[in-house]
Amino acid sequence: MSHIYKAVSLALMGVTLGAAALGEETSSSDPLEEIVVSGTRAALAESLDKKREAAIVQDSIVAEDLGRFPDDNVADSLSHITGITLQRTRGGEGQYVNVRGLGPEFSIVTLNNRILATDGDGREFAFDVLPSEIIAGADVFKSANAVNLEGSIGGAINLTSARPLDRPGLRTSLSVEGDYNDLSENSGYKVSGVISDTFAEDRMGVLFTAVYQDTEVRSDAVHEFFITPDSPGEFDANGDGEISDAESELLGLCCTSFGTRIQERKRTGLTGVWQWQVNDAFQMTVDGMFTRLDAPTVGYHQSYYVEDSILDEDAGLHRWSNVSIRDHWVTGMDIDQLVPEVSTITEHRVVDTTQFGWNAAWQASDQLKFTFDAYRSKAERDSGGKDTWMVSGIGGHHIGRVDMRSGGVPNIAVTLEDGRDLAAALQSGALGDADYGLHFIGLSGTDVTDEVTGLSIGGELKLEFGALETVQFGVSSTDRNKVRNTLENDTNGGSCQYCDMYDTTFESLGANVVRPVSLPNFMRNAGGSYPRRFVSIRASEYLNALRALDGQPILDEHGEPTGDVFDSSLTAPEFNPVQSYDVDEETTALYLNANFRGDAWFASAGVRWISTDTTAKTAVDSIEFVDDPTPGIPTSHPDVTYSPAEPLTQKGSYDKFLPALNVGYWLRDDVLLRFATAKVMARPSLNQLAPTRIDNTLDRSYLVVYDGNADLQPVEADQADLSAEWYFADKSVLSAAVFWKKITNFITTELQENIDIGVVGNIGGAGEAPVLYDVSRPINGDKAKVLGAELGLQHFFDNGFGVRANYTYTDTKAYVGGVHVGPLENVSESAYSVALMFENDRWDVQLAADYSGEYTEVSDSVADRSQQVEPITWVTASVAYKITEGLSVSLEGRNLLDEYYVAYLGRNDMLAGFETWGRSYLVGASAKF
Repeated sequence: MSHIYKAVSLALMGVTLGAAALGEETSSSDPLEEIVVSGTRAALAESLDKKREAAIVQDSIVAEDLGRFPDDNVADSLSHITGITLQRTRGGEGQYVNVRGLGPEFSIVTLNNRILATDGDGREFAFDVLPSEIIAGADVFKSANAVNLEGSIGGAINLTSARPLDRPGLRTSLSVEGDYNDLSENSGYKVSGVISDTFAEDRMGVLFTAVYQDTEVRSDAVHEFFITPDSPGEFDANGDGEISDAESELLGLCCTSFGTRIQERKRTGLTGVWQWQVNDAFQMTVDGMFTRLDAPTVGYHQSYYVEDSILDEDAGLHRWSNVSIRDHWVTGMDIDQLVPEVSTITEHRVVDTTQFGWNAAWQASDQLKFTFDAYRSKAERDSGGKDTWMVSGIGGHHIGRVDMRSGGVPNIAVTLEDGRDLAAALQSGALGDADYGLHFIGLSGTDVTDEVTGLSIGGELKLEFGALETVQFGVSSTDRNKVRNTLENDTNGGSCQYCDMYDTTFESLGANVVRPVSLPNFMRNAGGSYPRRFVSIRASEYLNALRALDGQPILDEHGEPTGDVFDSSLTAPEFNPVQSYDVDEETTALYLNANFRGDAWFASAGVRWISTDTTAKTAVDSIEFVDDPTPGIPTSHPDVTYSPAEPLTQKGSYDKFLPALNVGYWLRDDVLLRFATAKVMARPSLNQLAPTRIDNTLDRSYLVVYDGNADLQPVEADQADLSAEWYFADKSVLSAAVFWKKITNFITTELQENIDIGVVGNIGGAGEAPVLYDVSRPINGDKAKVLGAELGLQHFFDNGFGVRANYTYTDTKAYVGGVHVGPLENVSESAYSVALMFENDRWDVQLAADYSGEYTEVSDSVADRSQQVEPITWVTASVAYKITEGLSVSLEGRNLLDEYYVAYLGRNDMLAGFETWGRSYLVGASAKF
C-alpha cells in the first residue's frame, strides 16, 4: 500500500498548491447538457455529440433507454464502432475486444474510470461477466491524453453506469426476454429492472439495477487437431522400398478430438448508486456493483489418436498403411491398433465481480475545481481442482481409416475387432459399459482472486491566459494483487494411474458410467463422415468405479506386478505451487495537462509520469527422472519424478514519461480536422510477471515453458492519428482517419532447443541417459508496426430511415529477432460494420452486419505454417414495436447467416480449428413507469 500512501501525500500537496486534478477526464470543455435518450436515433445522436465535443479521438455508445443497451452483450455493441473486432466464446457471445488491430492485452477496460478486476490469468477483461443492463454507455479512447489512465496501446474502453441526478424524477423500467438457439434447440430467459428516483428538490437521488439471466448455450467444435512437427517425416507410401522427394518431409495427423460443449449460463447483476448534490459547489456519489457469472460447461468428445509408429522394427511394420500424400501432407491412411476414445470435459467457472467506490467533485472557487475518487474492485473464481477431463476407450485390436477433406473435419471410420462398424454400433446404442474401459482421469482447475484498490485526487484550474484555458494536474495510485492457486493431478501422477486399461471395462467394475449422446444438428457446418451419435461418461460414476480396484496390484507393460497397488485416493488433485502465483503491483501516476482554445482550434498537451513496482511469488522445482517404457504407444504416458518445490520471489520496477498532444481545427463550421500523437504503453500481463513453469513431458514433447519473467518491461509505442469529421447534416457525420503505431519492447517467446537441463531418463528400456528439452520463456525485444485507415458514416433521413457504416483497414508487421515474420496475430486486415435502420413513433427496426476478415491466429503454428482464420460476417436483425408510450415488445435474431469459426494451416485440407454456434432468436417485452 506504500504507493497509495505516497499518492495521498502528493495529492494533498497538490491541493495546497491548487494544482491537483483527478478524474481521468477526456475533454477540457464543460460537460454537455444532458440529453434524455430514448430509441436508436436519439442514442446515436448523443454518441455523435460526444464524439464531436471530445478533446481526443473518441467513439461512444449510449444506452437507448434506462437499462437498455443496444445489444444484449456489451462487447457486441462495441463491435459496431470503427476499428473494433471481437473474440467470441461459447455460444458465439463476444468475450474480448480488439482495438485497432491489437488484442485485449493491449487495451484497458475501466468502469467509471476505475480498473475492473478480472478472473483470468492476465489483465484482459472478459465482457461475458457483465450484463449489459448495468451499463449506460461506453467510450473508446483511440488517442491518448495525459489525464487518462495509462496502460493501453490499442485503445482504452471506459464503461459508464447511470447516475440518478442525470435524469431527475422517478423512472422505472422492467423487461423480460426469452431466447432460443437453433443449433442446440434449447431456450432460456432473462429478467431485469431499473428504478431511479430523486428527491430533496432533486439534490439527492438513488438508482438500483437488477438483472438475472438463465440460458443454455452450445458450441460444437474441434477440441484438438494436433500435428507433430517432422512426423512422420518420411513414409514409403508406394511400397517400392525407396523414399522419393514426395514421400519425404511429410506432415501427418497425430490426433484429433471433436464434439460439443454445453454451457448453462446463469448471470446475475446488481448495482446501486446514491448521489447527493450537497450544495452548488459540492457533489458526491457512492456506488456499488456486483455480478455473478455461474457458467459450468460440460463437453462430450470423441477422440482418435492416429499417429504413425513402428509396430515391428525388424519387419518394418507400421501402424499406417494405404497411405495417400499430397504436397507433403498425408491426406489419408489406414491405422492399425486404433483405440476409439470418448472424453467428458467439464469446466467449473463461477465468477463474482464487485466494485465499490466513492466520488466527489468540489468547486472550490470560480477558477478551481477538485475531484476525488476512491474505489475497490474484486474478482473471484472458484475452480481449483473442479475441472475434469475423463477419457475412456474400447480395448481390442481395431482398424481405422482417416481421409482429409477440404473445408472441414476429416472422414473417420473404425472397424471394431469383432467386425462391427463403430458408427453403426453407436447409432444403434449397442456400445456401453461392457465395451468402454479405463484410461486418463484429469482433475484440475485454478482459484483466482484479483483485487484492485485505487485512489485519485486532482483538479482543474481555469486561467484564461490568452489561448490557455485550463490546466489539469493530479495524482492517482493503484494497488493490485492477483493470486492464482492451481490444483491438478498430472504432476503427482494421479491422472494416469489407470492409463491404457481399456480392457478393464466399467461393467467388470460393477459400474454404470456410459450414457448415449444424441445431439440435434451435431457439428453442423463441419461436414465429414464420422459417428454422429456417440457416448458420454459420467465423471462422478467414473471416479466411484475406481474404488473397486483399490488394493489390487498394478501391472507393468508385460503384465508383471510392479509392487504397487491401486489407490483411487491418489487420483485426487493436489495444490501445485509451481503453477501458482501471487503477484502484487503498485503504481503511482502524476500528470500535467494544459488545454488551449482559439477561434477555430483547440488543443491539449500534457505529460503523465508513472512508477510501477511489482513483486511476484511462486515456487520452482525440477524434473529429476523420466521413465517411459512404451514410447511406441501413443495413448500411454511416461512416469515423471519431480524435486520438491522451493519458494521463489522476484521483484521488478520501471518509471515512464508518457507525453501526449491532441489538436483540433475547425476548417469550417461543419468540418473538424484532428491530429494526435503520444507515447503510450501496455503493462505485461500479470501472469507474465510470475515465472510459473509447466512441462509437456507427459505428452512426450519434452518442452519446458516458463509463463513469466519478473524483469519484463511494458510494451511501448509511439503513435499518431490524423482524422477529418464532416458533420454534413443533423445527427450525421462522414469521417476518415489514418493511424500509425510503432511498437517496441514487444513481448515474445525465447525458445532454446535441445538443452540439457539436468534431466535423466530411461526411454524404451534403452538405459539411463540425458533427456534434452526445449525451453521457452517470455522476453522483451521484438517490435511491430501498425498502419491503418478508418472510414465512418452515420446519417438519418427525414422519413425515419438511417444508415450507420464503417470500415477499417489495418496493415501490421511483426518482427522476431529482427526478422519480419508476417502480420501481428489476431488482427484482421479488413473489418466493417453496416446497419440499416428505421424508426418512427411506433417502430424501431435494424439490420446490421459486422464483418471480420481473414487473420493470422498463430504465426508459426507447426512446421513454419501459420494458422489462418477464415472471415466471419455476424448479421443481426431486430424489430421493436411500441404498443403504448410505456410498453413495447421486440424480436431479434443473431448470427442469421449461421456463421462459424474455422481455421487452416495454409491449405483447406489441413484443419487447425472449428467451432459452430447456431442462430439465436430473442423475444422480449419492456415497460416503463
